Amino acid sequence: MPVEDEAVSAELEKSFRKQGITSHTGARVTGAKVNGDGVDIDVQLGDGTTKRIRADYLLVATGRGPVTTGLNAEGVGLQMEKGYLTVDKQYKTNVPGISAIGDVITLGTPGHPQLAHVSSAEGIIAAERIAGQDTRPLNYDHVPGCTYCDPEIGSVGLTEAEAKARGYNVRIGTFPFGVLGRAKMAGETDGFVKIVADKKYDELLGVHMIGLRSTELVAEATVALQLESTVEDLIRTIHAHPTMAEAIGEAAHAVHGAAIHL
Repeated sequence: MPVEDEAVSAELEKSFRKQGITSHTGARVTGAKVNGDGVDIDVQLGDGTTKRIRADYLLVATGRGPVTTGLNAEGVGLQMEKGYLTVDKQYKTNVPGISAIGDVITLGTPGHPQLAHVSSAEGIIAAERIAGQDTRPLNYDHVPGCTYCDPEIGSVGLTEAEAKARGYNVRIGTFPFGVLGRAKMAGETDGFVKIVADKKYDELLGVHMIGLRSTELVAEATVALQLESTVEDLIRTIHAHPTMAEAIGEAAHAVHGAAIHL
């Protein structure tokens, strides 16, 4: 999970091991051949050694690219970058009257999220601007991400490493789902919520979670970042019991060294 907080990636690998799943990160497939009722896969591991893996199926996820072929984009003078349409923060191209949103655009910086909910938000801003309404740019730091694996992953905002790289004096708080009564009732106790905050102003910088309902719980964290909440704001927000969402409130307490249920 290269875009997630390192603690989340480590927890997912730990959970996979418990499920009997082996992960080889930093590995490269050098060859694959169908053999009988399976597939033989040659892999170069991260440490440089090689290994042959016998599998029932080989699933290949090669990523996505912009589908702009055949649109005559360059023919009408649109500025392109590796197949992507270059736009500004209001999703205007360099050609008057032509706008673009979603997976086909670049804002001139790497890492534009190729997510349906991002495309929808961009479309609303573009439509409002075309209709003559006031708009404000999308804050891409506040885009929630969801990974529908088992256990689920939800995250929004800066990871601990990203926050440090931007010069923040970071402090974190973590609370495990396994302590919660709701998690025990569901029999899903793996995972945690981790909050990344700025020590100087108590600013909430990022919330990262892995475990049951994480793809739903991240909505609360997204609202908190959008409203420029402090950690204290989350601490003073009452979370119902018994719920999985209690872990968010408890993680906020943990940032201040005051989690009461650990």
